[in-house]
Amino acid sequence: MIAIVSLRHGVPWAAMPQRSFRPTEVSAGGVVVRRGAQSVEVCLINDGRYWGLPKGNVEPGERPEDTALREIAEETGLDAATLKIRASLPTSEYVYKRGGRLIFKRVHHFLVEAAGETELVPQAGEVTEAAWLSFDDALARVSFRDTEVALREARAIVDAGAPSTPVGEP
Repeated sequence: MIAIVSLRHGVPWAAMPQRSFRPTEVSAGGVVVRRGAQSVEVCLINDGRYWGLPKGNVEPGERPEDTALREIAEETGLDAATLKIRASLPTSEYVYKRGGRLIFKRVHHFLVEAAGETELVPQAGEVTEAAWLSFDDALARVSFRDTEVALREARAIVDAGAPSTPVGEP
């Protein structure tokens, strides 16, 4: 398999062999969807440079599912009590440089449903913009391949009819 490690828009893909590695950073987040009368919309955030999914670092003792809900609420202003995890999505692994050091990152993605007609309030200092978009518009806007993979998988689940019971509940 190949892990994609560069930008999608206008830059040739740089790839490296996919190997399981011990991550130095673990995050969790998700594809947040809301159902409208006519269609399903997806939440994307912008950090000032890139469009992607809300996500953040897993804290010690925290489950990835709990991190995803916490980070989505923090970065989008959505009420955590109204967010429901509907499915797990493919986990992504990639490498990037920060401060001259290589960071081996693993991101757990989930399909998360928000209550309809919810307003987004970007987290000051971390998120410059948040938007509800159609799946097609979201796919055209995202900056990284792993986000595109998560969006496509989420769309397939939504199109097939997302589970009615949240993940982890009977």
